[in-house]
Amino acid sequence: MVETIKDFYRDQCILVTGASGFLGKVLIEKLLRDCPTLGTIYVLLRARGGQLPQSRLRELLESQIFDSIRSVNPSILTKVKSISGDITFEGLGLNYNDLSELKENVSIVIHSAATIRFDEPIKRAIQINVTGTNRVLHLCHQLKNLKALVHVSTAYCNIEKHGIQEIVYPEPIPVSKVIQASEWMDDDLLSNIADQLYNGRPSSYHYTKALAENLLHQEGNVLPIAIVRPSIITASWKDPIPGWIDNYNGPSGFLVSSGKGVLRTMHVHGEKICDMIPVDIVANTLIVSAWYVSTKANESPTVINCTSGSINPITWNTFQNLSHNLLIKHPSNQLFRYPGASFHSNRLVHTFFLLLEHYIPAFVVDLLFKFTGHKPILNQVYQKVHRAMNALEYFTTNEWTFRNENFVNLMKSLEPDDFTKFSLDVGSINWCDYIENYILGVRKYLLKEDPATLPKARKNIKRLYLITQMIKVGFLFTVTYQSLHKQSSLHRSLDVVRKLSLRINNKPQLI
Repeated sequence: MVETIKDFYRDQCILVTGASGFLGKVLIEKLLRDCPTLGTIYVLLRARGGQLPQSRLRELLESQIFDSIRSVNPSILTKVKSISGDITFEGLGLNYNDLSELKENVSIVIHSAATIRFDEPIKRAIQINVTGTNRVLHLCHQLKNLKALVHVSTAYCNIEKHGIQEIVYPEPIPVSKVIQASEWMDDDLLSNIADQLYNGRPSSYHYTKALAENLLHQEGNVLPIAIVRPSIITASWKDPIPGWIDNYNGPSGFLVSSGKGVLRTMHVHGEKICDMIPVDIVANTLIVSAWYVSTKANESPTVINCTSGSINPITWNTFQNLSHNLLIKHPSNQLFRYPGASFHSNRLVHTFFLLLEHYIPAFVVDLLFKFTGHKPILNQVYQKVHRAMNALEYFTTNEWTFRNENFVNLMKSLEPDDFTKFSLDVGSINWCDYIENYILGVRKYLLKEDPATLPKARKNIKRLYLITQMIKVGFLFTVTYQSLHKQSSLHRSLDVVRKLSLRINNKPQLI
């Protein structure tokens, strides 16, 4: 009899890093809800902002994402236990007692802690994403009953390749040498050679994720390891709530800024694929991958491209068209302008619209704020919007093909009940329905706008639409009037000249 996912996790103790992140929250909620017979979920948390790990754990479990668990089985939340530690510290910063407890009890490790900042200095990115992974790997070698180590990477760590396969691509410079160099080189020196290290990648994040994969392949190949590479992680599809989101990264930031009418233009090649992957599919992939590498995998590490583009593609143009209509159907309470973001594949055209639609309105509005004694803010808003746009631009103007054989095999290996409960079926996503839930989720969970305010918001956006159209008509009328007035003035001037000319021609000549 094939062991089910639920049976596999029975009495198993799990260590999760990155538990306070977007993916980490969804992962823990899913484990508690659909694998209730598991043992303890240890979450590695560091003290931050004066908050101790235990306090941070309480705050984590108070998130809306755990509402359904609290209403049905609140006692199961006690299975989550904080462990004071930090992946940037030697030995993960674990004290003797906690280390002993983890060694004895933990059988599954899910490592999702990372810096995902694209502008992270290379030295810091190596310290967190590579050396931190090395410390987690060292801990795994000490665990007495390790069944699986699941590492969260990114589908974009090898984007200098074409037809990206589910393998670990070797780096030209061995990972050990890069780690050693980062320990003695200062930030400036490392930054000066960063572009050569990146080898065509857009940031330190993507490069260090590739290094971490190399590390696992070289130092951990005797362990049961899965490397999961999600593409652009977006709002939940089904679990725990359709459309749940808690960050402004990627398309979420686009939906907020374009929905508010702030964002008017983006440099995008609209025909290229927007490779989104819902966060709950990624969480399910992590859960299933641990079961798979423990019971079925033939090689280690097993690399899984958790992407949608090869299975159920959606282009940026389709995303923009669907989201535009749905942002008007489900508008925000507070709008700067009527939503109207557009994509431009030509950089010069995009730059022109940046000036026309962003910089000039920001200058005018901030000038009015100054005259009325208010603090000018719109230019600062656009600076943030432009930073987010620039970070996303590399991915909106390029396209990659990701091979998905292992991801598909993961789906096929599931029994019918597990296939439904831990769905990985990207092919069954209806993108229109998904984006509608995404927008409603952005409105509720990011903007904190009550769904009950939607009728009023719809009236407001209709009023704004009428005002916008009236302004356009007024502007057109003014331009037309001025043009006709100038033409009339020109005709009158020409008529005067003509009459004067006739008089001169008809005047008697003196002999």
